[in-house]
Amino acid sequence: MSKNENQFLIYLAFAAIFIIWGSTYFFIFLGLETIPPFMLMGLRFVIAGLLLLILIKVQGNFKMPTKDAVLKNSIYGTLLLVGGTGSVMWAEQFVPSGIASIVVCSLPFWFLILDYPKWKENFSNISSLLGLVIGFIILFDVNESAFSDHFVLGVIVIIAGGISWALGSLFSRYYPTDLPTLMNVALQMISAGLLCLMLSYFAKETEGFVFSKISLTSWLSLGYLIVFGILAYIAYLWLITKRSLIQVGTYVYVNPVIAVFLGWLFAKETISPKQILALIVILIGVVLINWVGYRKTLFEKNKA
Repeated sequence: MSKNENQFLIYLAFAAIFIIWGSTYFFIFLGLETIPPFMLMGLRFVIAGLLLLILIKVQGNFKMPTKDAVLKNSIYGTLLLVGGTGSVMWAEQFVPSGIASIVVCSLPFWFLILDYPKWKENFSNISSLLGLVIGFIILFDVNESAFSDHFVLGVIVIIAGGISWALGSLFSRYYPTDLPTLMNVALQMISAGLLCLMLSYFAKETEGFVFSKISLTSWLSLGYLIVFGILAYIAYLWLITKRSLIQVGTYVYVNPVIAVFLGWLFAKETISPKQILALIVILIGVVLINWVGYRKTLFEKNKA
């Protein structure tokens, strides 16, 4: 692959995680209309994983994974998909999709804190610490409905999911498998989906549930989450092997804007001045955290 082709794929991958992940908050909201959260997650991930396995088989690239690869991908799938994505799906029962996307902006903070090998670099500048403080101050005061117990629980779950996503990303980066990206994604999705279906059963979501009562809107939303979720997730796992986590993490700048806009336009979610302020302040905090990384990248580019 030529340098220009590789650069084009990188731009395309960034576009996927920017736009697609920004829209998934809204489609999760629609899916939850008639499908319980754990069941929605389970169906989404299992179907997506099986479709990928079929694609791999048709391409003639199927390779029986080792036990080590299966174990690693099961752990990564649990951290990234069940913990990271699943937390948002569950929390959107109580937290508006736009607000959920704003809370997810805390993700770069967890990369900063949990990436132990880069602590010296991450904490060597005042902008990182300032960004961390600004972000956490605003995270706990993003909405008037924060006095609702369910709202607070939803926010806490999303924050915990961000920690889980950061851990999964770091582990998959520092301890990769020897499998192709598509195979890794398929295994992660299937393992995560099966776990979600188990959680759905133990959470008693299946009691009285009838598939015939699922609305067309929820089915279409599930289809969108499956197909476009695959594309964005593949793009993300590929990008973190090509670019730094700081650069890849810039998707959190765009996702909330898209999520808030779609929630306002189609779901009639209210956008208060306080919510807009929260979004702006959190994004400023994230920019401050990443400023040294951007400056270093720009210096190296100009030097070259």
